[in-house]
Amino acid sequence: MSTDPFAAKRQEMRDEFFAKLFLLGGWLGGTDTYKRTMWTAVPDIALQCAAYTLTFRKSIPEVGVNNRLVMAGHEAMLAQWFHRPLKRADIELSRAWYATQSATKAFPTEVWDAVLQQPGENLKLPIDIWGFPGGQTFLAGVPSVTFEGAGGLISYLEPAMCRYFAPIIQATKARLMREATPRDAEFGLRSAPVEVCNLVLLLARFVGGAGTSGAAQLTSNDTAEFVWPELFKSIGTIGHEMMCAAQSFEKTLAASEFEMMDRFVSKMGTASLLCDLVDAETVGLENALRVIRAHPETDRVGVRVDSGDIAAQCVLYFQRMKALGIPPRVIVFEDEVTPDGVRRVYDVFRTQTGIEPTMLFPGAGGYWWKLVHRDTVSAVFKRTATADRPNVKFSNSPGKETIPGYVRVYARGDTLVVADKSENIDGEPLFVKLVEQGRVVYSEDFRTQAARAEQTWARYMRWEPSPLVAEHLSRFNAMRTAEVAEARARLSAGGVQ
Repeated sequence: MSTDPFAAKRQEMRDEFFAKLFLLGGWLGGTDTYKRTMWTAVPDIALQCAAYTLTFRKSIPEVGVNNRLVMAGHEAMLAQWFHRPLKRADIELSRAWYATQSATKAFPTEVWDAVLQQPGENLKLPIDIWGFPGGQTFLAGVPSVTFEGAGGLISYLEPAMCRYFAPIIQATKARLMREATPRDAEFGLRSAPVEVCNLVLLLARFVGGAGTSGAAQLTSNDTAEFVWPELFKSIGTIGHEMMCAAQSFEKTLAASEFEMMDRFVSKMGTASLLCDLVDAETVGLENALRVIRAHPETDRVGVRVDSGDIAAQCVLYFQRMKALGIPPRVIVFEDEVTPDGVRRVYDVFRTQTGIEPTMLFPGAGGYWWKLVHRDTVSAVFKRTATADRPNVKFSNSPGKETIPGYVRVYARGDTLVVADKSENIDGEPLFVKLVEQGRVVYSEDFRTQAARAEQTWARYMRWEPSPLVAEHLSRFNAMRTAEVAEARARLSAGGVQ
């Protein structure tokens, strides 16, 4: 029996977190309407074994990314359909609603009858899923996850699985941030649509940013620290709401600001003094220096700047403290912080002070949610095989063609090889089984995933199709080229056959 008085509540909250991701308790409506209509129309095709792949055609538009992405989010994304078995009664109730009550009356009976043939009340989706393990760096355009089983069932997963875009973008951002600075903090809770989304972000940020050290990542989300104390540490100091609480028309703004700074340090013994309540470059500067000098009993009082010319203010505070004989203190800087922004602040500091910015500490909030949507990485979930036949989806937009077959990915030196599972490839197999017949089997710890992100980030420069995949692509492209040319000739002649 655990002697940790928090263990039971912590486990309860972890369970609740993943349960909240399970699509409305397992209701079959967690998909797009056309999934019902398609597979009602062609039930024989729906029941055939098929493969679908999840591919991110683009990387994020940030300096230094070089077409790379970092896999993350399996725990949360797979929970949407596989957190627990589906209930027989829910499937039957779904059938009754969608077949007779919905505005679009269609229900792929044959598809779901195949699931209902299982004994008992708890039913698993007979689907296998393979993909990159957490932390694996891969290149845009390379399929990252493949789904195999009855095509009509896999099809239902598309909206949920496309949501991998969020943790993958956020893990990639975390790797870029780690490349820019050895330490940072996340302050993005208020930017998340709901707290569950922030927890998904934080787990992805750990995978992308913690590296081989696996050090706990700093965050202002208190729930994250409680639920995963081995992964996160809380960090927080003073907010504007406290800083302005002493203001009145009977005293100066400067006096009110100083009072709050001094009271906080006197009580807490440590602080990052928020200096821009009035003006960070004059009043706030004076007050921060007064408070630091008034408390020689602690060296854990620094400053925080988060508006105006951040780089210049970091230099200003460092130089003024140095002039007063105050040893270097931590200078937290915020205000739309990005990895590229961190590098610019550091470069300015080095240039103007001649020393390394070891005392500077960036904190980012909105950055973790900037451009976090499907279109940023062009996430697509496409059918790539039916039975023993490869399938391809062409497009009138270049670069949107799918890679056919039952896909597996291998590493060979600095190259990713996209192959069919029937091939013997000379290379390191990168895909691992994530789900086996509806049961999640992937269970790597987050530190292992984080180490992989660091170890693989600089490894791959390009990707290429295997001999069989290349042959399939060549044959499909030749077919398309010929048929398009023939159709154009017919249309030019004014005929339609």
